[in-house]
Amino acid sequence: MKTYITLFYIKLKEYFAYRLNFIMWRFRMIFSTFITMFLWIAVYESRGQFGSYSKYELLTYILLTGAIMALSTSTRTTQLASEINDGSIMNVLLKPVSVFKLYATNDAVDKVLNGMFSILELMLVAHVLQVPLIAPHLSLYVFFFIICGVALLFFINLLLSFVAFWTTEIWAPRFIFFTVIFFVSGAFFPLDLLPEHVYNFLLYTPIPYFFFLPGHVMVKGVNPDVIGIQIISAVVWVFGLYAITRVVWKKGISEFSFWGK
Repeated sequence: MKTYITLFYIKLKEYFAYRLNFIMWRFRMIFSTFITMFLWIAVYESRGQFGSYSKYELLTYILLTGAIMALSTSTRTTQLASEINDGSIMNVLLKPVSVFKLYATNDAVDKVLNGMFSILELMLVAHVLQVPLIAPHLSLYVFFFIICGVALLFFINLLLSFVAFWTTEIWAPRFIFFTVIFFVSGAFFPLDLLPEHVYNFLLYTPIPYFFFLPGHVMVKGVNPDVIGIQIISAVVWVFGLYAITRVVWKKGISEFSFWGK
């Protein structure tokens, strides 16, 4: 454990050495949040209710999921695919560290910094747009779903990086995946605004746990009729994806080869 704590502080120092990259990424996230907020403000100009959401409920949802998205989607696992392609992954494999724990540590640094700055940025957006946010329902369920969403996206990002064991085309699958995911995960609108059959189908996938469920619980509260099923489903998906990730990793390592430098 001491090894990974040391690695955490080393990676934290790296961020302050390359500040411009981090600043530009945060600027991109602020810009994206402003666009989404302006869109929904325009929608509510001619109505006071959209689906089951009032104007301020939905704007609060967008800001809260923006903070969750900054925490969940920030990752350093994209480097792993490049390291597999160029063979530098050997530098990690030869060290007495776990690849999973190493990248979890790297991700933790990324998530701490992005999570902290996102809260400040979203408060700024709310102030600039004069949005009277509703008080979120904070409970253990919210933190449980956020942790599950972070874990699910971490394993999915690892799986997308492991594609590099079999092909050098590593960016296209990741780009396509996240383009689709951002649209159907509740990042831009609550999923319960979709047709009922589409919404019910998505609930059987891990997608709602990324952003929608924690944001929905904070805005609308807990639905006692389905919370038990949602908790069980989240746990099953987390352990299921973890198992799949371990299998793919072992398969990839067993077939791994590269040209020497």
